[in-house]
Amino acid sequence: MKSRQHLAAAALFVALAVAFTWPLARLLNVAVAWPGDPYINTWILDWDWWATFHRPLSLFDANAFYPAHDALAFSENLYGVALILFPFRAAGVPPLAAYNVAMLLGYAFSGFAAYLLGRYVTGSWWAGIAAGIFYAFVPFRTTHNVHVQHVWGGWLPMMLLALLHYTRGPSWKRASLFAAALLMNGLTNIHWLLFGTLAIAVTIAIVRPRFTPLAVCTLAAFVLLAPFLWPYLRVAREYGMRRGWRETKSYSAMPRDWLVADPHYRLYTVLADERVDPERWLFPGALSILLSIAAVLSRDRRALGIGVTWLVLGFFGSLGLHAIFHRFLFRYAPGFRAIRVPARWANIAYVGMALLIALGVVVLARERKWLAAVFAAAFAIELCPTPVRWYLATPGTAEVYRWIGETKPNAVLELPMSPDGAYAALINAPAHHRPLVNGISGFVPPESVAIERLTEPMSDALIPELRRVGVDTIVAHADSLNDAMRAWIGRELAGGRLVFVRRFDGGIYGDWVFSTRGGTPQKTAEVDAFLRYDATYNRNIFGYLDIPRPGETIGPGGAYISGFAFSPFGVREANLLFQNHAVRIPAFLSEDPRMSRRWPWYGPHAKARFQRILKERPPGVRRETDMQVEIVDGRGRRTLFDDRQFIWP
Repeated sequence: MKSRQHLAAAALFVALAVAFTWPLARLLNVAVAWPGDPYINTWILDWDWWATFHRPLSLFDANAFYPAHDALAFSENLYGVALILFPFRAAGVPPLAAYNVAMLLGYAFSGFAAYLLGRYVTGSWWAGIAAGIFYAFVPFRTTHNVHVQHVWGGWLPMMLLALLHYTRGPSWKRASLFAAALLMNGLTNIHWLLFGTLAIAVTIAIVRPRFTPLAVCTLAAFVLLAPFLWPYLRVAREYGMRRGWRETKSYSAMPRDWLVADPHYRLYTVLADERVDPERWLFPGALSILLSIAAVLSRDRRALGIGVTWLVLGFFGSLGLHAIFHRFLFRYAPGFRAIRVPARWANIAYVGMALLIALGVVVLARERKWLAAVFAAAFAIELCPTPVRWYLATPGTAEVYRWIGETKPNAVLELPMSPDGAYAALINAPAHHRPLVNGISGFVPPESVAIERLTEPMSDALIPELRRVGVDTIVAHADSLNDAMRAWIGRELAGGRLVFVRRFDGGIYGDWVFSTRGGTPQKTAEVDAFLRYDATYNRNIFGYLDIPRPGETIGPGGAYISGFAFSPFGVREANLLFQNHAVRIPAFLSEDPRMSRRWPWYGPHAKARFQRILKERPPGVRRETDMQVEIVDGRGRRTLFDDRQFIWP
C-alpha cells in the first residue's frame, strides 16, 4: 500500500513539474530560461559526462579559461546532477535536452523528497503532498530556474528524513542511507552542502542519535566528497578566489525581502518589487506562513522543534552580512567566504517550512480529513506561476565547432572575448571538448584576465602570448567584430604572424579560422572582402530580424515585423513563431534590391525581405512574448533565427 502511495506521489510531482514549466517538456532541445547561466550549466553537465569516461583523473581541468587549471572549480561542479543524467546521455540525449531533463527531474525530486519527509513525520499522504508541492514550487525555485543546482533542492529534505529514520532505529544500514543523501547533496550543490551540513549538525544536537554508525558513515561520505572539494580549496589559495565584503553584502537579504514576491505569481503582484534583486525575492506564499504557524499546535514537539530550527537558521542565514550569524561564518568558517549570495540560505528555511506545513495540515485537518486534500490543492493553485516565457536557442551546432572537434587544435581563442561570446563558446563546447581561452563564471582566473586585456584594445603582444601558452587557433565571429579587431587581423595577416585557415557559415558574415603558427603572408579575395566589411558567400540559409528589437515594447499602432533572409536555393516561405512556437503566422516575401546588391550571388530578384504588420496582439499570444523567424528554402530545409523577446502594449 505504501509503495503504491509513493509511486502515485512521484507521478504527481513529475506531472506538476511538466505542467508548471510548460512548454519546457515540448522544447527540451532548445529551451532555456535565459541564454546565460543555463549555457554554463549545460557545458558543466556535459563536461562531467565526457570527462568521467575520457579523463576522470582530470575532471576539474575543464576546457574553459585555458591555460588556467581547475576551471570546473570556478563554478558549481554539478556532479550529482550529472550522475542522474548519465543514462540519458548514454541513450543519446544531447547536452541541452539533458540539461532540461535535469530541470524537470529537479522540480519533481524536490517535491517528492519533501513529500517523503512530511509523510514520514505525520503519517499523512496528503500532508506530505502539501509539503512537497510547497517545497518544489516555492517561488524561490521558479526565480532560480536559470540555476539547475538550485532547482535540485531535494537532497536536503532527504538528508533530514534519513537522519530521522536513523534516529528511530539506529543501524549501519540507516546510517549508510544518511551518508548517501549527504554525499549526493554535496555533489549536487556547494551551497546546500555548506548550509545543509550546518543545519544537520544542529539537528543532530537536538535528536542526539546513536553516535558511532552515524559518525563513521558520515566520515566515509566526506572522504568520497574530498576529491570534489579539494580543487575549490586549491583555486581559493592559488588565485585568491574569495568574495569581497561589498559584493556579499549586496546579496544579503533584508528582513523586508521576505515579503517581496516574484512578479510571476498572480496572487502576489502587489508584493512584487523589481527594484529588489531577484536573488532576494524570498516571499514563500501566504498559505505556507499560515500552515507553519498552525504547526505550533502539533503534538509532535520534536518535529516541530526541528522545523522551527531549520526555519530560523535559514532566515537568519539569508540576512548574510546584515546579521552576526553568516557574518561569523564568512569570516571564520572554511568555504563560506566563497558564497556570493547568502540570501540562498532561504532554501534551508523552506525545508523547515515544508516540515511545519505537513504538521500544520494534520493539525487543521484533524477533525475533517478532507481538508488535507484541499490544502494540497490550494498550494497547487497558489504556487502555479504565470506561464514561463522560455528563450529558444537555435538548434544544431555551427560548422566551425564541428571542425574543431574533427581537427583537434591544441587550444582555441574565440573573438571577441565578450560575455555573450563566452556563453556561446560554452554552449558549443560539447561539440569538440577542446581547450578554450574563453569562459565566464563568478570567478575569472588571472591568466584569462591577462589575455582579455590584450584584446581590449587589440595588442601586438597578443600573438606572442598565445603562442607562449599553446593557443594555436583563433576563431573570429565576423558578425561581432569591431573595427579594431578587423584592423588587427589585417596587420597580423600582412606580417605573417597569423595565417588564414578557413571560413565557415555562421551568422551573416561567417566564422573565420586563423592559425597563430604564422607563415608566408597570404592574400585572397575572400579575406580581403572580410577585412573590408564586404559580404561573403554563404552556402546555407542566413539572415536577420531587423524589427522588433530585443526587449522592445510595441507601440499602440501595432507591430511592424521585418527582416531579410537568403539561401542559394531561394526562400520559399517565412513564418513568425510566437509564444514558444505556440502561434504560427506567415510573413510576406518581397524583393529587396539593396540587400540583393550586397549579396549578389543569390540573384537580383531574390525575395529576400520578409515582413508582416500586426495591428493587434494575435490570439494566444501573451503580452510578454517571444518570436522566432522560421525560413524555409527551395529544398524544404528549415532554419530558425535567434529568438527575440519583446512586449506588447
